[in-house]
Amino acid sequence: MKRLLLLILCCLLLGGCSFNMAESHLSTTAVPGTSPLLPEAVAAQSLSTTNEALLYYRYYDEPYLAAERRTILQSPSQAYEMALLTALIAGPSGRDDSLNALFPEGTQVLSTARQGRTLFVTLSKEIMDRYTDEDETISSENAGSESVLRRQLCMQSLVATVTENCNVDDVQILVEQGDDATESMRMRQKYFLTTGDDTLLTTPQTRQDNFILTPENTLNVILNKWEMRDWSRLYRYMASVDTSNGDTLMSQSDFVAAMEALPQLTGFTFEGGSVSADGQIVTYTLNVTMITADGQTLTRTGRVVRLCRENDCWKITFSQLTDWLEGAA
Repeated sequence: MKRLLLLILCCLLLGGCSFNMAESHLSTTAVPGTSPLLPEAVAAQSLSTTNEALLYYRYYDEPYLAAERRTILQSPSQAYEMALLTALIAGPSGRDDSLNALFPEGTQVLSTARQGRTLFVTLSKEIMDRYTDEDETISSENAGSESVLRRQLCMQSLVATVTENCNVDDVQILVEQGDDATESMRMRQKYFLTTGDDTLLTTPQTRQDNFILTPENTLNVILNKWEMRDWSRLYRYMASVDTSNGDTLMSQSDFVAAMEALPQLTGFTFEGGSVSADGQIVTYTLNVTMITADGQTLTRTGRVVRLCRENDCWKITFSQLTDWLEGAA
């Protein structure tokens, strides 16, 4: 009898009276007014922010900087200035082959920090390296004008990019030092190849707009190239498409022939610089003197000329370059 009772008890425990451990473990009581579901994990990329910025690079091999509009991706743990300068040093996007990178190979941005209206930027030691196409022993004694210019443009590309997009006035450049270094991290003045004195330190670098192809500087270059009859360089500042009539820019050889047939520009002034509502056109008033092929002097005053924005660079169409020649003096 006892064996029968034990057998029945075991059946009850192993059968109808059993319970699911998993269900018991997951069973919870929700707090009133809340959801029992856990939030989904957010991908790190979706936490990043994007900003439109103008980055400055060298325009062809000209002594000027031109802008490229870029989208800057900034991670939550990254300062905006750090993201901005990392993109700058990586080089232009490649959409416009007129723009060229300026930093020595391997240069990196190690840190950025603001102090008042000055941005402190620490660059890796590669910034002090010579460029690959320079003499291995380049120094202030044997540096050519191109080597000096390239370093000026390099620093101005950084300063122009920072001051264009951040609320600062100047940039103090610091350079990575060895672990046992006890000297100042401020960049040495010898970077610019203007002195061999290693004790001279740079001061905060300010923006120098004479290096930037602003609309005013661009028009000045265009007219200077005409005056010097430097047609190949002038061609670099011509818009590829004339939006007023849909004409595409003629070949360089045809352009040279067309310019050779025009009177020689001997002097000019201009004023104005009003910007259109959409920011794509800048208008100037031009006064010029010219000499014709037979030696006759021509003057044109109060002639309107416009620059247009193309790929974030200022250009001039062929019609705007020449149409003002028509009409009475």
